[in-house]
Amino acid sequence: MYNGIGLQTPRGSGTTGHVQTSKFLAKPRHSPSSPSPSEAGGGMRKPNKDIIEHDRKRQVELRLLVLRDALEEQGYTEAEIEARVDEARKAAEAEAAAEEVDEGRPPLQRKGFTDTQSHHAAEQKEKQLRTMRAAFGLDGENVHKKGGL
Repeated sequence: MYNGIGLQTPRGSGTTGHVQTSKFLAKPRHSPSSPSPSEAGGGMRKPNKDIIEHDRKRQVELRLLVLRDALEEQGYTEAEIEARVDEARKAAEAEAAAEEVDEGRPPLQRKGFTDTQSHHAAEQKEKQLRTMRAAFGLDGENVHKKGGL
């Protein structure tokens, strides 16, 4: 027995009782060139803006498809459907542009997403941290110099 691990006695067990460490337990390694998680922003990954933008566009296109189906069921002609879908697309793009300016509002892409989607969750957490820093009167430079938060 080694450090409380293994057999009390190997007699009758078909093994010598030799204990080996598990080679499959992966321990996180920090290379000297990469910053530690505390220096890199608390170990939090930055949200990928391209993925978030792609998801937003998918939500817009989904709404446009639903609109197109509804218009087809109501008996509109193809030209009328195209005109109305183009109007709706322009309105959605204008709404997205207004959203980028006004970050206080909940974003459009959050409507159909859960918190388990990592990039959206990271974006939400980043906004929450900015709000907290502003509430405490901290800016990003002071936090890193003093080692706080």
